[in-house]
Amino acid sequence: MVEFVPARGIPIYIQIRDALRAEITGGNLRRGQQLPSENELAARFHVSRMTMRESIEGLVNEGLLYRRHGVGTFVALPRPQREHAKPTSLSDEDDNEHTQVKLLELKVIPATPKVAQALDIPAGSHVILVKTLHYADGVPITVQNAHIPYKLFPGLLNENVGVQHLWTLFEKAGYRVRRAVQRLEAREASKQVAHWVNIQEGAPVLFKECTVYADNGTPVEFTYCYSRGDLYTLTVGLERGRRVGQ
Repeated sequence: MVEFVPARGIPIYIQIRDALRAEITGGNLRRGQQLPSENELAARFHVSRMTMRESIEGLVNEGLLYRRHGVGTFVALPRPQREHAKPTSLSDEDDNEHTQVKLLELKVIPATPKVAQALDIPAGSHVILVKTLHYADGVPITVQNAHIPYKLFPGLLNENVGVQHLWTLFEKAGYRVRRAVQRLEAREASKQVAHWVNIQEGAPVLFKECTVYADNGTPVEFTYCYSRGDLYTLTVGLERGRRVGQ
């Protein structure tokens, strides 16, 4: 770590905050790395623990650090951001050097009543389950379960689903994605979800249900997924409507 030399005229907690920020942006503190304890940092900077905590709090508020209760303070990972004002697949987020996707399951299962209703098919009909785990810088962020009508896409099982986007495969079969309807809510992570995204059971997650429709109105995908609440950002663009007469 860079040697810290305090300057006059600037509150010490601000100087420490700036020094830690420089170490993060400069790569001396890596993304996902755990910081030393507050006591260790206070000893390094020759300040009280309260002063050290104030410095860290500023970086937490900036989003450069985050705390895990009972574990410690970590350098924040890049937060995946979704624009929910237009239809995009989760796979679109995986098109950069920081994100990766792993195929967990690809199999045919009977549709539950909820899945069947969303896809407008009889309950018990065959659907293809595509379960994937999405990472940012090697850290699991989202587990996704996509359900696709087998009758429409029987050849999907022979495709390299782990590499190609589902919507690209839909289009190859003659179904161009037109729109999607989503529902979002906050939930607590179940034991299984906590296992997949490496968080504590009961930790906050963002739950999403999404039904995807083709140009002709046919529902082609029903997906639900769970994203870590501490590492996932939701973005929604809003635009004020025009007044009558304008």
